[in-house]
Amino acid sequence: MLKKILGAVLILFVVVYAGFALTMRSSVDPASFSDLHEKYDVRIIRDAYGVPHIYGDRDIDVAFGLAFAHAEDDFATMQDVLLATRGKLATLKGVEASKTDYLIQMMRVWDVVNAGYDTRLSAEARAHAEAYADGLNYFASENRGLISPYLLPVTGKDVVAGFTFKTPLFYGFDQAVAAAADGSYGTGLDKSSALEPTDKPQPDIGSQGIAVAPSRSADGHTRLLVNSHQPLTGPVAWYEARVKSNEGWDMAGSTFPGSPVILHGYGPTLGWSNTVNKPDLVDVYKLVINPDNPNQYKLDGEWRDFEIRTAEIEIFFLGPIRWTFEEPIYYSEHGPVFRNKKGAFALRWAGMDEVRTLDMNIQLNKARTQADFEAALGMGAMPSINYIYADKDGNIAHYYNAMMPKRIEGVDWRGLLPGDRSDLIWREYHPFSKTPRTVNPPSGFVFNANNTPFVASVGEGQAQPGDFTPSMGIETGMTNRALMIRDLFGADESITAEEFKTYKYNNSYHRDSVAAKVLAEVLALQLLEGSEVAEAQKILAKWDLSTGKENRQAALGVLTATPFILAEMRGEPKPDVRETFEGVVAFISKFYGVLNPEWGEVSKLVRGDFTWPISGAPDVLRAVYSDINADTGKLKATAGDSYIMFVDWAPDGTVNSTSIHNFGSATLDGSSPHYADQAPLFTAEKERKLPMTLEALEAEKTSDRRL
Repeated sequence: MLKKILGAVLILFVVVYAGFALTMRSSVDPASFSDLHEKYDVRIIRDAYGVPHIYGDRDIDVAFGLAFAHAEDDFATMQDVLLATRGKLATLKGVEASKTDYLIQMMRVWDVVNAGYDTRLSAEARAHAEAYADGLNYFASENRGLISPYLLPVTGKDVVAGFTFKTPLFYGFDQAVAAAADGSYGTGLDKSSALEPTDKPQPDIGSQGIAVAPSRSADGHTRLLVNSHQPLTGPVAWYEARVKSNEGWDMAGSTFPGSPVILHGYGPTLGWSNTVNKPDLVDVYKLVINPDNPNQYKLDGEWRDFEIRTAEIEIFFLGPIRWTFEEPIYYSEHGPVFRNKKGAFALRWAGMDEVRTLDMNIQLNKARTQADFEAALGMGAMPSINYIYADKDGNIAHYYNAMMPKRIEGVDWRGLLPGDRSDLIWREYHPFSKTPRTVNPPSGFVFNANNTPFVASVGEGQAQPGDFTPSMGIETGMTNRALMIRDLFGADESITAEEFKTYKYNNSYHRDSVAAKVLAEVLALQLLEGSEVAEAQKILAKWDLSTGKENRQAALGVLTATPFILAEMRGEPKPDVRETFEGVVAFISKFYGVLNPEWGEVSKLVRGDFTWPISGAPDVLRAVYSDINADTGKLKATAGDSYIMFVDWAPDGTVNSTSIHNFGSATLDGSSPHYADQAPLFTAEKERKLPMTLEALEAEKTSDRRL
């Protein structure tokens, strides 16, 4: 489809120079939204770091304010997210964004939303979404020069559609799409992210959440770590906010651009952290096509007609010039179909008809007890995502949440499935009560770091593999981070507040990690005595597997191990050890003049004109994923540790928290004092205390506005 679009560019210029006029779609006047604030009563107070604290009488007042405050800091990204959700990102970003627009139409996102918005979504969720949309429209009325002519009006359906589109991408649905589309299914997946208009592979990112019960803490407190690893900027970068209404919405934490709720954080009585899980939630079917009619496929011995629709992709080229391309989309009983030289492949995925995710998130945001929390998850409206839970009463839990398809047994569901059997087209999901969980184990702590749910603690009380059908495709692997958490927390029976933080910031690889195995292979290489590579091998022999800023072996170790770590994450072939090590040695020698530079000289956090050395590396608890600057040899952190929050409940129920963001609240404004004001704390592995009362907030506020 993209080749067809690119090929048509020449036709476009012929048309333009022939004198045809191509005009931009007329825009809704932003001024028409200038009185929207009269429907709401909201106060936005920004603290010393510019983080918005949003107060209102009703939930919808606060939703309106959350949208407006977030738009003040990151409107361009929010606009991109909304246009992508509509399948209109190419009108702003050009041909490179066309794959996202095609994916939206292929997934039938808007069919699902239009069919379920008024019938499956609660009135509360609709009002919430529409208030958030109003907040964006009102921002547009005050900032007309920033608005795409394709944006307005933003609607509640836009907000809901964002969940329907994005949630399957977290468990890798877009990777399966890419494999089916180009005929590489079963031979490795394209890692391009459908959330961004680029063909550049995105980093494989992880997360970790940890909860410690009073029985394992030194002071009887309950503790929670919120530590999701995301890109540092862009459509799935974290934005911190505090929201509080008089209707019971009271949360501090972070969210994504375009999301009208706090996605992880805490309220007065409970909190949670999220990590990505990836059970087998996508099925790919090889169809049998009628040799006499390419628009038919076989199902249960009969030829069925494809449903054929037309995807319309509007693309920006020059100035006001837009062009609409058309591409057929085929659907079978299974789902959308991709046709290529290797055949026709149909896809089916968890959450493909789900519209209630916002409802579920509102319930989570307003939960006050563990029963409330489990009832929200019990809706079965979130396709995947782990929840690590803690509350003021000392309850802790790990919930391996996913919409697990009910599949017939005796079939290899991870392989390519025959498309001519209707009994392989699942229609239902296992209930939440039948998914893995570890609740209040005797050990007194739970965790997840993108590892198997069957290792969520130590000792008894954990979910057991034998209790779940293989057709669920539940993960069985362990990450380096999971190995480290299990050992650090498992060996300490009386964990202090300081130890909790120290363990989180651990920057070492485990003795059983991929990095440790690569190190052993490098040290076993037979190298020419006296050569630069042999000298580097001697240096690397001293590496203790840590990645602190001052470590002088980490540059050799991390740069050599990283390709192997990423290959393991991605399920791709491993590179050659000798070639990799020799390339790293040449690279370090060229740019640093020595083979043992301090890791902080190589690894940097960069924001505008400022740089800071940073500890950490891929798949350590102090997770840092970087891009290499080919001109300077410096590594620029792009993903990993970003928003970090520690939550602490005392035995009397009093709650306190500290948090830190990788940059600051002003996502795009380089002139703002909050563009990078948290970065020095972030690289120093420190946090700040949140002002959770109006009195504390008044003492440090930097702005105060009523809408």
